[in-house]
Amino acid sequence: MLVIKIWFKFIIKIMKEKIFKILDELGIEYQNFEHKPAFSCEDAKWIDIPGKRVKSLFIRNKKATKYYMVVLEDKKSFNSNLARKLLQENKLTFASEERMINTIWVRPGHVSPFALINNKEKNVEVIFDSSLKDCLIWFHPGQNDNTTVLKMQDVEKFLNYIWNKFRYLEL
Repeated sequence: MLVIKIWFKFIIKIMKEKIFKILDELGIEYQNFEHKPAFSCEDAKWIDIPGKRVKSLFIRNKKATKYYMVVLEDKKSFNSNLARKLLQENKLTFASEERMINTIWVRPGHVSPFALINNKEKNVEVIFDSSLKDCLIWFHPGQNDNTTVLKMQDVEKFLNYIWNKFRYLEL
């Protein structure tokens, strides 16, 4: 277990550096803030940073043939029935920690679109709530003791750069 924790800390550090390198290469303006670890939106409520606080949910279809990262404002509840209908899936469920690690190399509490740099299979589609379009938004850069703030259009630019599909839906 200790070996796994050390490995994750190493991977997360490299991931953060890789994310910032890509943002810099793309000429994307961003701010990064360091703070105490926040494993959930509840944990992050005390963090005073500009922009919209969001949650990123890692879900899959029934047969685990499709994965989705659903991003919505932290105050908004996830309506799985509506998402299922919009995504034309019979059933949606949260992906297990094991599937999360195998797919995007992060654990619960560290999920964000930035983690998709680790998804070599490109089998995760990002679904943004349409209310986030044109907003200033913040995500963990792989580490939940850091928060990176950038414009939504720059998140799109990042995802296009890593060849990751995304779309906006009214969730």
